[in-house]
Amino acid sequence: MTHVPARAPVPAPALAAAPVKVFVAALGNEFMRDIAMALVEAAQILGRVATLVTDDLPCVDGSINLVVAPHEFFVLSDAPTEHLQRAAAASVCVCTEQPGTPWFRLSIEAARRGLLAFDINEHGAVAMRRAGVNAHRLPFGAVASMSAGEWPERDIDVLFMGSLDPRRGAAIASLAPALWSRHSELRLFPFDRPVHANSPGVVFGAAKHQLLRRARVLVNVHRDRTNDVSPGSEPAAYFEWVRMVEAMANGCVVVTESSEGHQPLVAGTHFISATIESLCGAVEDALTNEPARREIAIAAQHAVTVDLALPRALESALSQIESTVLPALSAHVQTGVYRKGSWRLQEARPGGPKRLDVFRPYASILSRAKQIALAEGDALRRLEAAQSLLHHNALQFIERTETAAYVADVAAGTAPEVSVLVTLYDYESLVTETLDSILASIDTAFEVVIVEDHATDDSRAVARGYLARHPDVAMVLLAKDANEGLAAARNTGIDSCRGAFVMVMDADNLVYPTCLRRLADALHLDPGAAFAYSVLEDFGASRNVRSAYAWSPEWLCAANYIDAQAMIRREVLHSVGAYRTDDPLVFGWEDWELWLRLASRGDRGRLVPEMLGRYRVQSGSMIGLTNLWIDESLAQLRVLYPSLPWPVEPAP
Repeated sequence: MTHVPARAPVPAPALAAAPVKVFVAALGNEFMRDIAMALVEAAQILGRVATLVTDDLPCVDGSINLVVAPHEFFVLSDAPTEHLQRAAAASVCVCTEQPGTPWFRLSIEAARRGLLAFDINEHGAVAMRRAGVNAHRLPFGAVASMSAGEWPERDIDVLFMGSLDPRRGAAIASLAPALWSRHSELRLFPFDRPVHANSPGVVFGAAKHQLLRRARVLVNVHRDRTNDVSPGSEPAAYFEWVRMVEAMANGCVVVTESSEGHQPLVAGTHFISATIESLCGAVEDALTNEPARREIAIAAQHAVTVDLALPRALESALSQIESTVLPALSAHVQTGVYRKGSWRLQEARPGGPKRLDVFRPYASILSRAKQIALAEGDALRRLEAAQSLLHHNALQFIERTETAAYVADVAAGTAPEVSVLVTLYDYESLVTETLDSILASIDTAFEVVIVEDHATDDSRAVARGYLARHPDVAMVLLAKDANEGLAAARNTGIDSCRGAFVMVMDADNLVYPTCLRRLADALHLDPGAAFAYSVLEDFGASRNVRSAYAWSPEWLCAANYIDAQAMIRREVLHSVGAYRTDDPLVFGWEDWELWLRLASRGDRGRLVPEMLGRYRVQSGSMIGLTNLWIDESLAQLRVLYPSLPWPVEPAP
């Protein structure tokens, strides 16, 4: 059934109305441009001459100057401080940040120089008034372009769009039981840098609204703000108005963590409210109770496009500015009072105050400790190779065990679509669970290749027993008599893989039943992608998500955010020589090195933005040794791939 959103009545234009200029930082977060464009559209609906400005500063020229996100606009400008302060005095700031955050404090620095300011959330308006700013709330509602077009069939069950921090990551991980069997879009991005129009995986404007029209449920979780409040106190549960309004305008039901400041919207009528602990159940209920979901969608859509339509709220704000601000603005700027007080916005610039370098008094000790640990491991591997030479007249001997199904497939010349490669070392208590998760995969012809890297426990016997209990599944066990390390073990398995796609897995991690099918589908649909990966749910010692960002060589050079658990084209692995085994400086980072090597060739990965796998977080893993001392390894990666977009190193 098609729903056409109702439209708010268009107010009659004011006589001799002042033109409206909406200022936003050209290089700021693209989300702020969306807000600015909505204000421009609302002003135009009111009959105003309204323009978006990104390349100039506000001045006293008879216009109403609205500055969206002043914490970005004034920080990212190269103008002298005196010019910026005068521009702030001639502006009406429209603040969008949560009280208590550094960005909110910067907004106040600019807003207090003007005669009036607005905030889209009542919490923000109250906090600004407490700081001495003449501030009011500007209720943020929908404009026509947000919900242009019909509502199609919704092929996305659950959508999440936002930056990722540990708090949000833990909440999203808790949704895994509701997500793996459905279709989701987890649009996550790093929180430590501006989000631009070309940021991977992030959508804005019409593309964002189209995505919302495809989604049944939008999940909303507040970001972590514990560092922004006094110890022992709880931050306010800020209602993210822009995100909510855009979803509701497009018929997407919001399931949100409990929030404050959402009036006049009503929980249970216009959106679904839940605690973090009950979030997964609330999502399940919204997806299974279709009549209730549609009722909320229709009520919310009417509320934000008619009752709370942005032109209505903006009409009142513009009238207030015309009557109280514009007549006094010239005199206010001429007094020069705007120069008084602190101006910390320059400090937030990229070239702001210098910081001391990281204090690392034990650097040489940590470096030496890592060298000793790596040398010890290398010595043990050489000893095992010598023992293999004595027993088998070869530095390496591999015992091969095959199931009946594997033998039959090879004899018939039948190749699977996917080869699941599992490397096994000292995981006798966990590998059975891992293999069980692989065998539960649906709709995929697969084989399992297990490489046992001469473990010190009973891993080999456990794996051999598993094959014996599952003769009808194509599996092969390659058991080494000399340990060679993770990278070499993976390469051994790759040589035996017969599928067009190789799914790389560690023996302590898991896949959901839909994982292999959906990753393989992604590679079929995108022939130019070298590999596909999905969001992984952290479980065990901590809860979070990983492998959650879309492919970006720039982000990849800043940190390895893609886990080894990925599906790679076998032909790609052969063409690049598989995993690097000849460089001790990249020990433990073999998967990162592979991704960088592919990026240096112009290859790319493809994120399937669904939660399809599970990563077991344990203490004392190889990661601990890898990260004992990282400087030499990072330097080596830069040497290996100098053409990649590495972060600029700070000047000494």
